[in-house]
Parts: sequence; C-alpha cells; structure tokens
Amino acid sequence: MSLLEKIWILVSISIIFIILSTDPKDSASGGWDSQISTVFTSASDSQKFVKQLNWLLITLFFLLTLSLSYLA
Repeated sequence: MSLLEKIWILVSISIIFIILSTDPKDSASGGWDSQISTVFTSASDSQKFVKQLNWLLITLFFLLTLSLSYLA
C-alpha cells in the first residue's frame, strides 16, 4: 500500500468522523418558532471551522481519488 493510499484512507476516516461527531441543530423537535429562530441565528466560530475543515477534507479526498485513479 503506497503512501498516497494511506493518506486517502486517513482522509476518508476523518471525513466520516467529523460528519458523525457534529451535532446538527435540533430541527426535528420544533414547530414554527424553532424554524424562525434558526433563520436568525448564525453558526459559531467553531462550527464554521469544522464546516470549513470538512469541505477541505472532501476536496482533498476528491483530488486524492483522482490521482489514485490516474496513477493506478
């Protein structure tokens, strides 16, 4: 197994961990009031960081997948 494949596996596990560990806002247990309040609330800095990190890892995963498919 090459280094590129090991990094690909690590990135994929990281993406899965981040997605499963983030707690989305509880949108299922509310009515009209919770829908209105979620429109006017903004995400915290830590939530923005996790979201940006996740998109960065997804982009890296895509690029690694392309490079592995062309190199193999």
